[in-house]
Amino acid sequence: MRARDDFDDLRAERDMPTHYRNEPNRHAGLWKQIAIGIVVGYSVLGVISAVAWMIIARLMLGDLSITLP
Repeated sequence: MRARDDFDDLRAERDMPTHYRNEPNRHAGLWKQIAIGIVVGYSVLGVISAVAWMIIARLMLGDLSITLP
């Protein structure tokens, strides 16, 4: 009888490729996401700024009063 080695059931696994074949296509749509993020972020900051300036203008003109309890 032959002694069974611990390595009899091992199988070789394929390594993951370190480089992709289509390297330029990995981040193809990334510039669109960055551009949309900049446009949306700038728009949201503009709206928040406009609302804040309207509140400040009403406070300065005296139309809006803040009451503290």
